[in-house]
Amino acid sequence: MLKYVYLFLHQYLCYEICLLEATYWRVEQRLQYHKTETEGLIHLYYLQRLQDQLSTESIEYGVLSVRAYFNHDSLCVEVLNARDVIPLDPNGFSDPFVIIELLPRKVFAHCAEQQTNVQKKTLHPMFDECFEFSVTLEQCRVEGAMILFTVMDHDVLTFNDFAGEAFLALGNIPGVDENNTSIDNFHGLKTVELNLMHQKNKNHAILQTLESRTGDKMAQDFVKKQKQRISA
Repeated sequence: MLKYVYLFLHQYLCYEICLLEATYWRVEQRLQYHKTETEGLIHLYYLQRLQDQLSTESIEYGVLSVRAYFNHDSLCVEVLNARDVIPLDPNGFSDPFVIIELLPRKVFAHCAEQQTNVQKKTLHPMFDECFEFSVTLEQCRVEGAMILFTVMDHDVLTFNDFAGEAFLALGNIPGVDENNTSIDNFHGLKTVELNLMHQKNKNHAILQTLESRTGDKMAQDFVKKQKQRISA
């Protein structure tokens, strides 16, 4: 009997120690966030979203098909199509379009975001549009450089609705990845399928930290934008 009591106490103490370590880690993380400047926190948030992209298997918000390569100081991005986009209009469809943005903004400050045409009344839009960004190889190889694809539902009378987002690391695309041979067109280039995501953590530590910076316009604007992307 005494043996089982000791075993129970040991398991209980191990559990309590794990809880204390987890609490300490969260507190330490929050302290580090508060010490980090806004631009750095935003970059860290996007790095975490890129990791979410790599690990997600859910296709509940649909799938976006794209291709990308770098050649002669140009990043070429092709938005092919999407399937199973979530319906956001009363008619059971959406009017989807895709916004393409290069991150981090500090590195690609001169590159304006671009977007596809709107595809009417469909959950399986065909875009087949190519976009070119004037960037250097060094920029594309910056740690954490990525493409953010945002799928929106176009509304005429009200604000556009968020349908999903996806991230693609620039370091892995042909022409940037040193292990990939350089190419000069999309012919034969493999299609990349990206599962669209919503942010499901309503209490994300980075967003809470940024929200507390009430006098910081960059922080407040970013939080406002991200709150529109949080899953209901």
